Amino acid sequence: MNLADYMPERLRALASFFREELTEARPGRAAQATQLGALCLLVVLVSMTLRVPMIAVSLIVLFYGVQPNAFFTKVVAFVFVVATVLDVGCLFLVLKYAYGYPLIRIAAAGLILLGSMYLMRVNKLGLMFFAVALVAAYGQTIPDSLDFPEIAVRALMWAVVAGMYPVLLMVIVCGYLIPSRPVALLQRELHRQLSDVSARLDQMHGAPIDAPVASPAARIEKDTLALQGLHTFAISDDAAYRALAPYWNACIAAVGYLRATANALAARRLPMGDAGRALVSRLKDEVSALNASVEQAVPYRGRWIPTRAERATAMTFGLDGVCQTLQALARFDLGQPVPKAPKDALFVPDSLTNPAYLRFALKVALAASICYVFYHGAQWDGIHTSLLTCVIVAYPSTGASFQKMMLRCGGALIGALLALLTTVVIIPRLDGIFGFLLMLAPIFFAGAWVATGSERSSYIGTQFVFTFAMATLESGFGPSTDLGEIRDRAIGILIGIVVSAVVYTFIWPESEANTLRQKLADALREAGKLIRHAECAGGSEQLGYLQQRVACWTALKNCEDMAGRVTLEVNLRAGTRQATLQRARNVLDGCRQILDQWDVLRDSLRAEGHEQSDQAWDAWRQQAAEVLDDYADRLAAQPPTAAPPRLPPIAPSANASPALAAQARRLAMQIIELPDWTPVASGIDTAAVQPGKSI
Repeated sequence: MNLADYMPERLRALASFFREELTEARPGRAAQATQLGALCLLVVLVSMTLRVPMIAVSLIVLFYGVQPNAFFTKVVAFVFVVATVLDVGCLFLVLKYAYGYPLIRIAAAGLILLGSMYLMRVNKLGLMFFAVALVAAYGQTIPDSLDFPEIAVRALMWAVVAGMYPVLLMVIVCGYLIPSRPVALLQRELHRQLSDVSARLDQMHGAPIDAPVASPAARIEKDTLALQGLHTFAISDDAAYRALAPYWNACIAAVGYLRATANALAARRLPMGDAGRALVSRLKDEVSALNASVEQAVPYRGRWIPTRAERATAMTFGLDGVCQTLQALARFDLGQPVPKAPKDALFVPDSLTNPAYLRFALKVALAASICYVFYHGAQWDGIHTSLLTCVIVAYPSTGASFQKMMLRCGGALIGALLALLTTVVIIPRLDGIFGFLLMLAPIFFAGAWVATGSERSSYIGTQFVFTFAMATLESGFGPSTDLGEIRDRAIGILIGIVVSAVVYTFIWPESEANTLRQKLADALREAGKLIRHAECAGGSEQLGYLQQRVACWTALKNCEDMAGRVTLEVNLRAGTRQATLQRARNVLDGCRQILDQWDVLRDSLRAEGHEQSDQAWDAWRQQAAEVLDDYADRLAAQPPTAAPPRLPPIAPSANASPALAAQARRLAMQIIELPDWTPVASGIDTAAVQPGKSI
């Protein structure tokens, strides 16, 4: 009996979500979580031994600073140092000239917060200004709780120490002692995926092996995009890798294709004769050679050239694309120049003309001011976390803010519960630092594992460790037994969430519904590029095609992430939101079906000899791509005018086989079945999704 069958549907979906998040095997996640958990224990030991206050601040620096690889950790450490200089400079000026004048001090801090949140939106170094805004808000709790300027300055200097020495520790540990290099992570992940390809080829060969369950298509897509992220970091971190960056980019796309094709063919369990098994054995040898070249970080230079009989066998069993991919990768032109990445401007183009940025900063300042006035009026300084919450959950769109609110609320409740249990049950029985660290270890490592997951849930780990530390580690230099601290921190976070929800929902709310249409249009344009002749990469059309396929996956993932945030936009009318999301899902599903069907049709065209020489098929491809582009342009218009496109569902060549003609008709029908986004047909109130419109 399966207990999940008796659970409500939403509870099953929630359980499935958490299971997926907790078991996600992202490249480098285990190493990052181990580094983060160990550094947390080291920071607690150092702070308690040297009597450095504000342990929770030191821990939160680690959770924001420790990154998946050594290169990015160093970059974030540099940003933290610059942000600290700005923080300290601003707060010193405020304390020096306005300590005895609360109104002036609060106004100055409010201006710093306002400017920082504005710069967070318009500057590409937004993380640095977010840190400045957070410290500007938190800095108001120092003079409010202390009577003398000298003590406030001393507390500020200790805050600098508490924030900076963890940065030094993480750079030493993660950057030099046990670094996670992007190139090494990339090699290990490519090795794992190629081992999976070899296992699937063994299954096709009929060998009795104890192989893991084949990965679903969504998992393969996600793993390939993770490799793309590592590729970006490796280019910046390693000069030798950067010199071969075009080859490695093509290799990533090729491995994703090999894995997807091998998994699909192994699942079909086609009966293979001697010729088929011989070809599979040959392909397995080439995949093993590719795997060996990846482990040595050198380009794959295979010399195998399939015979005419092997080509015919490959087409029979759907392996021709695998053969062509391996051949193209083995002959990749290593001498082509490395393309220069476009440099982003420091400020967004409309930073001075778009009023949404200033409105966003004003909303954050208003929410923070409400919380500040409330806890001072109530004389309840323990709930000052409400002020910090208003800054932490501030995101451009209402959906993104609500997503962060849910994560912060969930993390705070978990942290408060853990603090309560340890305070009541465990801490009274402790008699030394070793036992205390032993109690903290599972909490820190669990928080580190959650925090190193995907963006959909990672903040829960950061928040519950921070809440736990604020409740149990901030009272002196030993474990706390004050249950009032736990209560105050949790209540403060809940108050901050309520205030932020009201302000961000009813005052200049920002919606991503229109931006979602833009992202969907971008994904359709990428699909149109795929259907056209792909640009050559290293002299190979096959590798260019595979890299464009990865670009389509990236565009689809961006759409899915944004659709998840639009789901939480309560400022939209329920009917408008549901209609928008349903059509967005229809476009995403249709786009994926178009991509998959075009893969099938392309292989058939290649098998029948129509791919390169048939001008009629070439014109038909161009027409299909133009139809997708036109639909995308109409979808991105305001208001959208994207009616279902029209494409002749017939094969454009008289000598096409019936199977090829049927595949062409299927692709045409999938394009025609894209949803109608015109306002009348869709039922979407376009006025309701205008940026900044309150419903």
